[in-house]
Amino acid sequence: MTTDNRRERADSFKTIGDQYHRLRPPFPDEVVDWMLPDGAVDVLDLGAGTGRLTDSLVARGLAVTAVDPSTSMLGVLRERLPEVRAVEATAESTGLPSGSFDAILVAQAWHWMDPAAASAEAARLLRPGGTLALVWNMHVPSAGWQEEFEAIQDALRGTALLGEGRPDVREPLGACQELIFRWSREVPAEDYLRIRTTHSPFMVADDATKADRLARWRALLDANAGDTVTEGYTTQAWRFTLG
Repeated sequence: MTTDNRRERADSFKTIGDQYHRLRPPFPDEVVDWMLPDGAVDVLDLGAGTGRLTDSLVARGLAVTAVDPSTSMLGVLRERLPEVRAVEATAESTGLPSGSFDAILVAQAWHWMDPAAASAEAARLLRPGGTLALVWNMHVPSAGWQEEFEAIQDALRGTALLGEGRPDVREPLGACQELIFRWSREVPAEDYLRIRTTHSPFMVADDATKADRLARWRALLDANAGDTVTEGYTTQAWRFTLG
C-alpha cells in the first residue's frame, strides 16, 4: 500500500463513527489481558477511533487516554465515555508528556501509521519497561458462500497480518511476543453485509463499484443466510517492551 493510498483509506473512516462502532467486533478479554503488563495503571489507546478497545480498558479500572486524528470518531468516544481523556492527534505526534504511560495499545490501526515515527513516539511516551501492544481482529470466512462473499471486496486481505510476520515496530522497542486467539460471534444477517461497508476498500470505491458489491452481497445473503450469520475471527496480537 502506498503512502497516498494509506492516507486516503485512513481518511475514509472520518464520517462513519456511529456505524463503525456498532458493527465492528470487540476484542476478546483474553487478548486484552495478555496485552497489558502486570501492574499497568496509565494506558494510552492510540488510534482509538470510537473506543472499541477503550471500553475494555475502562472496564478494568485503568486510567485511559484515547488518541485519534478523527474528530467524528473521537466524538463518538467522548459521548460514550466522557470520563476518558480524549486527544485529537496523530500517532506520530501526540503532544503528550514523555514517560506518561505504562502501556500503549493500538487496535486495528498500526498499518495506518508511519512505523518509524509512531515507534519513536511510543518509545518517548512509555515508562522504562513499558509495553507497546498491537492487535487486529481478522474475519475468517467459512468455506463456501462466505468465502465468495469476502472475495467480492477482499477487504481484509489488504491489511491482515496473519502469517506475514511481526508488524514493523522499530527500536528501541523490542522483545516481541505474539498471541493468536480464535473465536466467533453471531450477528444479524443484515449486519454481516453492513460491516463490509465500513471497510476502507468499500468507502473509497466509486458509486458504481459500491452498487455492484452491494447487489452481489445481497444475492448471496438471500440465497444462503438465515436471520443470523456466524462470523469466525482470528485475533492476533503482539507486544513489544521498552528496554
